[in-house]
Amino acid sequence: TASKGILCGLHLILGLPGENENDILATADKVSELPVDVIKLHQLQLIKGTKLARQVEQGVLQICQWSVDEYISLCLLFIERTRGDIAIERFVSQSPDNLLISPRWGLKNYEFTNRLNAEIRRHGTVQGSKYKQSVEN
Repeated sequence: TASKGILCGLHLILGLPGENENDILATADKVSELPVDVIKLHQLQLIKGTKLARQVEQGVLQICQWSVDEYISLCLLFIERTRGDIAIERFVSQSPDNLLISPRWGLKNYEFTNRLNAEIRRHGTVQGSKYKQSVEN
């Protein structure tokens, strides 16, 4: 698709079972090597009545359960490792409160984005500043 001039986008869920910060940052590196134009990030959400929720509740699986500040810090690192010409259109998703087990941050998407933008300014975060282009690219 990219070779035909069709814009390519992908959605990434951060915090899948077994995934840690290093894995997520390695994902940013890998995505930056792909012909991707747009990324939408989503934090893993634990939803009532799902197989994942049951497995986590039973201790079969463990997931990252970041505070909002921890997730913002992770997003800052992800931004720095992501190629500068990739548009990051979203950082969080939102599920109905009556279905959501975690994370329960109590923020609307725009409120999260406002907090993230404030941290970007405070830290001087620049997208792609830690992107390392591979020899193959």
